[in-house]
Amino acid sequence: MQEWRLLFRLVERDLRSKYVGSLLGIFWTVINPLLLLLVFTFIFAIVFKAKFGASGGIGLSALYIITGLIPWLGFQEGVVRSASYLIENRNLVSRVKFPVKVLAGVPALSGFLGQMIGFLVLIVWAGVKGKISFPALALVPLWMALQLGLALGISYFLSALSVWVRDLIQLVPVLLLVWLYATPVFYPASLVPEKFQLVILLNPMAHLVEGYRMLLLEGGFPALGSSLYLSGSALLSLGIGFWTFSRLKKGFADRI
Repeated sequence: MQEWRLLFRLVERDLRSKYVGSLLGIFWTVINPLLLLLVFTFIFAIVFKAKFGASGGIGLSALYIITGLIPWLGFQEGVVRSASYLIENRNLVSRVKFPVKVLAGVPALSGFLGQMIGFLVLIVWAGVKGKISFPALALVPLWMALQLGLALGISYFLSALSVWVRDLIQLVPVLLLVWLYATPVFYPASLVPEKFQLVILLNPMAHLVEGYRMLLLEGGFPALGSSLYLSGSALLSLGIGFWTFSRLKKGFADRI
């Protein structure tokens, strides 16, 4: 219980520190994805004419894009920051009695909470467009839990490994950029050529994004196979992440 309280306190401190001195404060968690939405809607929906849904209008395409973009940004923020988070907080890591395993979970949780604010705006927007189905909406928290599990596992893995391999701090953002464009965030999965469909099928973030669109915009439920694959990916991520962290944490104080 004490470790949980410490975790929430650290996450709160992390959220506050991101917006110190900012006039708009936490509202940037809403403004940033909206600004990105304008850019990517112009590029993909207007220039490249990527059409989502039955009508394929620009407004609907924008809604589909931001439904994929918001969870990706929450996931990306936690994963990128995790690679350097222990090193940045070396003063805490070097303390003998400090529970380092709590510290490693802060970036993923902080990014996840920022995403939840963006989701509230998304749900209101989708409701105005008449796209919200309340039975399907009830399953969104479960989908978010799977996303958090996936992000936490990767964060624990990277935070531990980057203490030993500092190049990961530079490499992770590049890999995530490749991962982003291999995920149908800005384009529908149906546009991917058949010979590359395996990439989509093996990508857990593709299942996550498509599931969010199904639940929030289409009033349906993700396919059982997709749900099981995402659940298995989240559990595998957590298992590998926690195992790697527990194996390497004894040497953190010396390496940092």
